[in-house]
This record gives sequence, C-alpha cells and structure tokens, in this order.
Amino acid sequence: MKRNTIILITTLVIISLLIFGFVNRNNTEVISDSSFNSNDFALKNQSKAAIDNKKTPDLYYGVDARFAAINKVDVHNARTIFDFLNDGEKEQIMHINSVDVILVRDNQLSHISAYGTTSKFTDEQLKILQSTDYFSHFTVRTEFKSKNKETGKLEERFFGPHITVTPEKQATYVDGKETLLNYLKENSKESMIIIKDDKLGAIKLSFIISKDGIVKDVKHDAMTTGYPSIDKKMINLLENIPGKWIPAENAKGEKIEQELVFTLGPRDGC
Repeated sequence: MKRNTIILITTLVIISLLIFGFVNRNNTEVISDSSFNSNDFALKNQSKAAIDNKKTPDLYYGVDARFAAINKVDVHNARTIFDFLNDGEKEQIMHINSVDVILVRDNQLSHISAYGTTSKFTDEQLKILQSTDYFSHFTVRTEFKSKNKETGKLEERFFGPHITVTPEKQATYVDGKETLLNYLKENSKESMIIIKDDKLGAIKLSFIISKDGIVKDVKHDAMTTGYPSIDKKMINLLENIPGKWIPAENAKGEKIEQELVFTLGPRDGC
C-alpha cells in the first residue's frame, strides 16, 4: 500500500512538472511574439513620424490644360487681342506696337505665324486661329507701350499668353479637384523624403481622360524632378487615380477625349 502511494505521488509530480514546462514554454512564445509585434509597430510609427517631420520644399501640385484654357468656340470667334486679355491687362495698353499670332507645337513656337500692328486680327491671323482644333496651342504676343503709374512715363512692355484650345465642357474629377490634388500630395509624401537641400526640378506629365472617363496614356511630358524614383512614383499615382471622371464634351454635347497635364515642382518656379 505504502509502495503504491509513493508511485502515485511520484507520477503526479512528474505530470505536474511536464504541465508546468509546457505552459511556461507557451507563455514564453506568446511574450516573444508580442515583443516582435510591438517592435514592428514601433518601427512603422517611427517611419511615419520621420516622414511627417521631414521638411520638404513648398511644392506646387497642379492638374490643368497644358496652357491657359479657352474653348474652341471662343477662339474661333475672337476678332481682337482683347478677346484673350483680362480687364487689368487691357487697361495697361496705351499703344500697340505689334501683334504676333504663333502656333505652339511640342512646347515650342512653330514657324506658323502671322504679324499685325493693331488690336484687330488680320485675315492671316484669323486664318491661323480658326484652323485650330481641340488641344491645339498658340500664343498671341503683343508688344505695346504702357504708362508707368509712378513716373507717368511710357514704357515698352509685352504680353505673350500661351493658350490651349479646350472643349466647351472640360473633363472633371467627380470628387473635385482639391480631392485629386490631396491624393497626389498625401501618397507622394514618402517619396519626397529623399529631396536634398530643398532642390527639386519641375516635371510635367500628360495624360488623357477618355470618352468613358478613364485615365490613359500617362506620359513623361517635359523636364524632371531630378529624382527618378519621384518621377516614377508620380506616373504610378496618375495611372491609379481612384474614383471617376466626367468626360469632356464638345459644342454639340458629344463626349470627346481630353488631354490634361500634371505639374509638380517648387511653388516659386511653376
């Protein structure tokens, strides 16, 4: 009897030791896993804090027509330079020296131009303006005399706005332009931490909004930020813009494609 009791007690002690060891090992594993997850979470928070605290240059983000947008009907109906100037600009002109209407191709002034000496467009100038189609580009360079408000003397000046012929109803982002720009800013923050000495070049990326309201044909249009990874990131963000677009429409209400241009760069250089 005594022997059986001793065996029973010994068996219970062994079982207790085994159970304690198993439970202790599991607790150790749980603590180990918890420590790993905590460290991982801390690293992510540190990385996010570094991005948030990293000072980046004051950057300009913009999505617009390539140049100042004027719809096709208004361009074809224009008869004088004043059709392309605002009230403040009109008031500055005291005497017109010359007016050049020049087509812009591949972001450069072309050889297709017509010269005039008054505010009224010549027949040749009208011919150029009325030959333009959607997404044609041109400039009206006006050289003139303007009175200096302080001295009262006449000074030589010029206006040379670049203009893009746009649809009568331009493509629009359903959630609004501000939401679109915030998407581009917020999702590019991490890429901007590599900028050194606040030096960033300007970049232009063109893309098309299709008749179905889909972004397509994203292209590196001109210039570069100087950081290939940032250039690539912005292309990727444009290709994956969330949400929907309302496609452009011509004067007949027909849906047409529209080119838009995204510009990124120092605010004082765009």
